Amino acid sequence: MPSTLRSRLAIVLMMGAFLIPIASSNLRGLTHVLTCQQEAETPFTLLVEEGQEPTILTSQFFTADEETTLCGGLELNPRARSKGENRIQMVLPIKNTSKFPWHGSVKLRIGKTSVPIRVGEIGAGDTEEATVTLPGLARGQTTVDGSLLIGP
Repeated sequence: MPSTLRSRLAIVLMMGAFLIPIASSNLRGLTHVLTCQQEAETPFTLLVEEGQEPTILTSQFFTADEETTLCGGLELNPRARSKGENRIQMVLPIKNTSKFPWHGSVKLRIGKTSVPIRVGEIGAGDTEEATVTLPGLARGQTTVDGSLLIGP
């Protein structure tokens, strides 16, 4: 192999080595870099019966002195409502009580499946909301819970 070809090949390989971290990074469906991930303590149980609208059960327990904010000043208050047979609409508001803007997503776990839902930028003191409809739920009982995924 000629020396000029060898030197060009070495340069290409060196440049390629710098691209390895970029090629191997995975944001797992997110549109922002993750700096905080914290579980929301609001699980939902969905009961789906044939010919009926789904039944939605949820409860949340906390004490008066317990901190209810997540990731240093964010509040996630998920809600669910029936949208007909086998369909549930999840409403995912995130309120930013901090003095810094954030980008937020909510990772919903529907049974054993995880899905990131983009909420977007949340300015200081603002509330942003994402809405997603879960169609075609399986008959029987399904659990839905989530995590707050925050980045700068």
